[in-house]
Amino acid sequence: MRLLIISLSILCLFIECNKTKNRYNDPIIKSADIVYNSSPGICPSIVRTIGGDLIVTFVAHGDCVPGDSSQMVKSIDNGKTWSAPFKVFRNENPLGSRSVSLYNVPNGNWSAGELICSILDVTWEDYPKGVADPNWNSLVSSRKFESYYCFTKDDGNTFSEKKFLNDSKRNGFPQGGILELRNGDLIWPWGNWGLDPLNGFKRSTDGGKSWETTIPAWQDPPPGVLEPIGFNETAVIVCKNGKLLAIARVDGYNNNDKRFWQIISIDNGKTWSKPKQIDIQGGSPALYCTPSGQLWLAYRDGGIGPGLGLAVSDDNGENWRFLYHLKEPTGEHEKLYGKIKYTGEDRTKTWRPAEGIVGYPCFAKLSETEVYVVFHAMSRAMMEEKFPETPFYVVGNLLEIPR
Repeated sequence: MRLLIISLSILCLFIECNKTKNRYNDPIIKSADIVYNSSPGICPSIVRTIGGDLIVTFVAHGDCVPGDSSQMVKSIDNGKTWSAPFKVFRNENPLGSRSVSLYNVPNGNWSAGELICSILDVTWEDYPKGVADPNWNSLVSSRKFESYYCFTKDDGNTFSEKKFLNDSKRNGFPQGGILELRNGDLIWPWGNWGLDPLNGFKRSTDGGKSWETTIPAWQDPPPGVLEPIGFNETAVIVCKNGKLLAIARVDGYNNNDKRFWQIISIDNGKTWSKPKQIDIQGGSPALYCTPSGQLWLAYRDGGIGPGLGLAVSDDNGENWRFLYHLKEPTGEHEKLYGKIKYTGEDRTKTWRPAEGIVGYPCFAKLSETEVYVVFHAMSRAMMEEKFPETPFYVVGNLLEIPR
């Protein structure tokens, strides 16, 4: 009996050690900054240039609303201070909007400091003349999406001639950032608006100069589901073990179940596994892989409570655990929404209470131990009086990986 007890103790110790052997040092929030609040700012993206500057682009009015423009701001001190907008992008059509993002170009072009610029023009073709304030949500079926790309070699001051990027007969648009694979290819999460949805990836084998037709990646409906559930807002990352992991949100599935779905590829994105749900709930996901291999998932929280959630995986996406909400620098979110915890009833609603106060995170690596993440946040005190329709501004958090 004594020998059996000793053997069981050793076995339990082995199991516990095996569980924790891949546990990483979780990131901590080192600082929270206001990136831009002189006008509305939503859907930000961030890129670090070869010279070490940070450039953030954001939409300066609403989400694909007529009159939208995109602006760029810059930081030369790793996010401590930010410039005024140094570049503004507008759609010349009065019923159009323009969204712009910058991405690093690999395959040697990175050493030359070249960046890819993604341009999304959205135009409403059906406009009710004579209506001063139309209900844009009722007109979304008339939206036309046109996607382009170009390059900049001087950190966003000048750009090459833009090239059209849509697939034939589709209202295509990028769903996430460009990712470099280990073989040098680039893949770009892509979707389209309309009656024939397509969610997959575009691929470039020449450093982004040309892009192949979108290849489907998400099986929709997934196994065990009878009707399509509409995967959207895909984020993708290369894991430490070389596999590709993609995560997407859905809307309206199974009584508003907002758990994310994920797929995996072991052949550089040529084929993908069947979608499966994970335990994290929300929208607008962004992924980052640390040098040691821990995966980070930033997202608009739809499961625990309002805020910009950060979850981590210590096993290449097999399991995820919630860490905390990123910080809104004024303290307003903590004061107004910090005590809200979603109930089972809340999780059946299309929008959980105060869920929309944040969204659209994006990561930029500063060093082996520091990462900067931007997102948009609502502010009643700072923005609502001046900009009641879009009271959002751009936030930055500096994350540090403890040694």
